[in-house]
Amino acid sequence: MTNAWNAQQYDTTFGFVGRYGDDVLALLDAKPGERVLDLGCGTGRHAEALAAAGAVVVGLDADEDMLAKAKRERPQISFVLADAADFALSDLGVGVPFDACFSNAALHWMPRQAAVLANVRGVLRSGARFVAEMGGAQNIASLDASLRGALDELGLDITVPANYFPTVGQQSAALEAAGFRVELATWFRRPTPLNPGTTAADWTRHFRAMVWAEVPAPRLDELAVAVDRRASALGLRSEDGWTADYCRLRFVAIAEG
Repeated sequence: MTNAWNAQQYDTTFGFVGRYGDDVLALLDAKPGERVLDLGCGTGRHAEALAAAGAVVVGLDADEDMLAKAKRERPQISFVLADAADFALSDLGVGVPFDACFSNAALHWMPRQAAVLANVRGVLRSGARFVAEMGGAQNIASLDASLRGALDELGLDITVPANYFPTVGQQSAALEAAGFRVELATWFRRPTPLNPGTTAADWTRHFRAMVWAEVPAPRLDELAVAVDRRASALGLRSEDGWTADYCRLRFVAIAEG
């Protein structure tokens, strides 16, 4: 699954996505000298933090705009443009397996999960840590329902693609099949306030950009109004502003074999 990312907006209007991943960095607890792969690194916020902790980091992402910003702002770190479902050590410019893999808010954009997890296992040494957070079951259910309903209301025959939002059991089974031992896996709700002035429609315009790109220009404002009305009815708006109905899945897995 792909999306048309706006790297600058991702770091500003929706910068909370990266900030919430800081807790996952603490869970990884990278040590100086460790070789760490940042899978789905985006603009490199966490790769920079890992490097500051003394780790030797390679960031991998499939989006050119995200990586261009990462390379421009963090030239001291190695960033590689690659498909997470199709890469090997040689594609990352290294010859020694990694000691750990970190990933935040990226795995749920990768529908070929079995291939992704197999690739991650293939670049890790035995005993290496794989620590990640991703969207879990029921993530953004109301946001997506608001967009789908608004499109139907306007008579627009446009499909809203589904992310890979697994349960704990589904993701644990996928990790085990790829050669990992799951040490921790947890699902939790994280209702996430949007920045002041940012609405549910704005969220969908960014994270469902491929859908909005298909909407005729004269109907964009009409769609925004319909999305916000439906999202409000589903409880995503309060006196304090708008909230995204996030549900997250966090795991720690160890490479076996």
